[in-house]
Amino acid sequence: MLHRQRGISLLWVAVGMGALALVMMVALMSMRHERNYFAEAIATATAKVPAQASAVLDGPAPSEPLKKCVIAGKTVISNTECKDDNRSTRTLDIQDTKGFEAPKLPPPPPAAAPGSNPALDKIIEKQT
Repeated sequence: MLHRQRGISLLWVAVGMGALALVMMVALMSMRHERNYFAEAIATATAKVPAQASAVLDGPAPSEPLKKCVIAGKTVISNTECKDDNRSTRTLDIQDTKGFEAPKLPPPPPAAAPGSNPALDKIIEKQT
């Protein structure tokens, strides 16, 4: 092997580029969903449970209605973060739809009865 050709193996370059692509995809997903996946991963690795994760798992209390408000320029739907003194707070009316039903097909039109035609019957009677 020539001296100029020594360096990092092509395999390690591919592994490094794949790892970089993975990190960048997670960063783009974090930006898209407005969550910090890196901080959540670090909190999980250090065995600290994020406060938001426990609130999401518990869900809202049935006695507290969900509210929609704007906090720091972002729309928030919560039962705890939206205070009554915030001017943009609105109570949400939640309707349980239990899914969607497929539209029912209209009944097929009635098929022509295999009966006789009165006009045709009269013509046959006249000829016999």
